[in-house]
Amino acid sequence: MEFVFKKPTMDDVEVFRNILKNNRYPGCEFSISNIMLWAEFYHMEYAICEQVLISKHVTEDGKVRLSYPIGAENEMTERRIFDMELEYFEGLGQTPWFGLIEPVMYENIENWYPGRFEITYERDWADYIYNREKLTNLSGKKLHGKRNHIKRFQEQHPEWTYETLSEENVEACVAMAKNWCRANCCKEDDEKQEEFHLVVRALRNFRQLHMRGGLLRTKEGVVAFTLGSPISADTFDVSFEKAYADIQGAYPMINQQFVLHELQDYVYVNREEDLGVEGLRKAKLSYYPELLLEKGTCKEIE
Repeated sequence: MEFVFKKPTMDDVEVFRNILKNNRYPGCEFSISNIMLWAEFYHMEYAICEQVLISKHVTEDGKVRLSYPIGAENEMTERRIFDMELEYFEGLGQTPWFGLIEPVMYENIENWYPGRFEITYERDWADYIYNREKLTNLSGKKLHGKRNHIKRFQEQHPEWTYETLSEENVEACVAMAKNWCRANCCKEDDEKQEEFHLVVRALRNFRQLHMRGGLLRTKEGVVAFTLGSPISADTFDVSFEKAYADIQGAYPMINQQFVLHELQDYVYVNREEDLGVEGLRKAKLSYYPELLLEKGTCKEIE
C-alpha cells in the first residue's frame, strides 16, 4: 500500500478526529486544530494508512521528513506503518528522516532497530505540559505571584465575567484579536500577521474544529480569550491565548478560568512550545510544568 499525501481540508476533520481518538502521545502537533490551521503555514501534508495518520514536510532543499505513526491501536500496527515509511524513503532514495519525535517514540524505534537511528532534540520545540489541577488551584509558594496577579485583576475589575466561547460572543473575540494585533504591530511582523489570520479562522470555525474556548469580559469589553482542542483522551492543547498586556493579571486570569470552566475532564494541559522566544520561555516556566516534553529529529545513521 502506498501513502497518498495531501493537504487537509475541513472535509477531513471528522476522519482525522476519529483516528486521533486513539492517540497516546501528548505532543501538540496532532491536535485537530493544529493540523487544520497550521498545515499551509508549515507546508504539511498528511496521509492515512490502516487508520493511522502520518505527516510529511518537505524542506527548502527538497528533503522529506515524516512523522511517527499517530493513532494506531497498538504497537504492532505502529511498527508496521513505520516499516512502510522506511520503504517510502527507500523509494525516494533518501536516508530515513523523522521529525517531532518524542522520547517514548524514540524508545520504540530503538527497540525495533537497535543502534540504527540517532535523535537530536531541539529545546525550542519542547512542549510545556501542566497538571490541570495545579493550573486550576495555583496552590503553593511557587505560584503565589500568579494568585496575586489574579487578585489584582479581580480588584481592579470587580464587574469581570467569564464566558464560554459561543456563536453569540465569538465576533467580540475577533474584534479583540484585531485590536490586539494593531497594538502589537502585527503588520510589521509576518509571523504575527499569519497567526492573527489563523486565530480568526479558528474562532469562526471553532465548532467544526471541535475547539473549546473562553473569554474574559470587563466593562471595557473582551480583554482576553483562549481556545484549543484535545490531543488525546487525557491531554488538551491550548492553541491560542490573547490578552491585553496593559491589564494586570489578564493572562493568568484567563489561563485559570479557562481550565476551571472547560478542562476539568482532562488530566494535563499542553501549552505548546516557546520557539526560543525568551519572554515566552520565562512565562511558561513560571507556571512550573509537570513535563517539558522534548521533541527532535530522528535520522538513520549513515
